[in-house]
Amino acid sequence: MLCDHFFVMNNLLFAQKFPFTQIAKNVLKDLDISIDDVSESAIKKAALIVSRSFSGEKLNFDLINPSKSALELDIISFPIAKMFVSSMKTNNMVEKFSFFYFKNTFNNLVDSDSSFDLSLRLADDFGLKYVLTEEKGFVEVDLLDYLKIFFVDNESKVVNKQVYNGKVLLNQNDFARFLSELAYSKVFSSLPIPLNQIPKRISFLSKSIDSQLIVMEKKSFDLKLVGKIEPNFFPPCMLALYNDQLAGKKLTYSARLALASFLYQVGMNKTELMTLFSKSPDFKKSVSDYHVSRIFEKELSAPGCQKMTEYGLKVNECGKSCKYKHPMQFYLSKLRISNRIKNAQKGGGE
Repeated sequence: MLCDHFFVMNNLLFAQKFPFTQIAKNVLKDLDISIDDVSESAIKKAALIVSRSFSGEKLNFDLINPSKSALELDIISFPIAKMFVSSMKTNNMVEKFSFFYFKNTFNNLVDSDSSFDLSLRLADDFGLKYVLTEEKGFVEVDLLDYLKIFFVDNESKVVNKQVYNGKVLLNQNDFARFLSELAYSKVFSSLPIPLNQIPKRISFLSKSIDSQLIVMEKKSFDLKLVGKIEPNFFPPCMLALYNDQLAGKKLTYSARLALASFLYQVGMNKTELMTLFSKSPDFKKSVSDYHVSRIFEKELSAPGCQKMTEYGLKVNECGKSCKYKHPMQFYLSKLRISNRIKNAQKGGGE
């Protein structure tokens, strides 16, 4: 009985760390829980996973003598989280969710007291073909198998590895990174789940998570710009474009160029611009990098209000609150007023 208990707990601990594995699927099958019977605790944990994967934070499990029920709760939350992600409209959520498990897998492997043994167990679960070398802690995998990964981490690239006779030689750290890439691939390839397979209850809750994440992202992005630019001082046309871009909506070429050149003029750097435009549903890094670099090299100015009108980018609020001929005039005017108020308050305080 004691041996059986150890075996069960060992599998549960493994499935908690790697919920995308066959062992985890077997655990869920044995639990035989209907989606309608999933507890509120499991749903809350799933929402937490989605939130952490969105923000790039680490999810800490209770690893000190966790109970069987606590482990089962963590395992159940994974497929619920996948349903949330599949129902959401937040831009790049599938990639962020998959990368969350790339990092989680790598950390769990390298932080383990028996890192290499755990890596071998995960490789066996994946059905990976590998050969242990005579030198302890090294494995060989077929080059063709290695090339199946997405290479989300530059360290995984073949150019950084020892390759000979169609084999890739991996040390413990390389092997853990490769398995993490396989984990990413496994999660990414399983998403999105068809919407007709997701209960209405989950789809409804996903909308709430969606809206909260959009607010979180806007606050987070704006905080990075403190002391550099003030989105609240943007003219209505640029504020509308900025908010649409931040929400991951697809802008026209003219809209993107107008917004990017305006943000360049108000002080946003190239990295921040690339981060902002990476939210586009059709984002291609090489294309965006070319256009953003061109703006900086040519020191392009934002189009004036007449051009914005010709481009169809003028909004209703423009006629109500903007009396200027160029977006920068509006921004600088608001900035000067704000600085005068701050200086006056500072003087009064002294």
